[in-house]
Amino acid sequence: MAGVELLDLEAALIPEAAGLLAQCHHPADPVAHLPACVATLQRLLQTKEVRFILARPAGFIALTWGFSVSRGVPILRVQDLFVVPEHRRGGVAEALLRCALEVARERGANRLHLETDTDNAAARSLYEKVGFEWFPRREVYMYFL
Repeated sequence: MAGVELLDLEAALIPEAAGLLAQCHHPADPVAHLPACVATLQRLLQTKEVRFILARPAGFIALTWGFSVSRGVPILRVQDLFVVPEHRRGGVAEALLRCALEVARERGANRLHLETDTDNAAARSLYEKVGFEWFPRREVYMYFL
């Protein structure tokens, strides 16, 4: 992971982070989506439930907090994890996940939770390498508003 530094998002980093966010979610035309990504990250800075860590210049991880009612402790969710193609397989994603594990431990979280597509073999291999367990009988349901 040579040449990559991990930084918490701050206002001065928004243009750089927005470029990565646009590449992640709009790879066909990231430039057209840059203003919306800037606005998203500006809103993100207003909340304490979200943490965005930039792996400069390679990618980012976006984390959100939830709560386990049955355990009475926080849950940390990986909302997004992205590494630009030229930095993939170089340890950046693993470093971001390990950073997220530290964030979760510092706040006394019950678990670190994430989801991925079932056909994303590279991501699933990484998650298992880091120590995540797969729950094959779990289904994800969404209701978009």
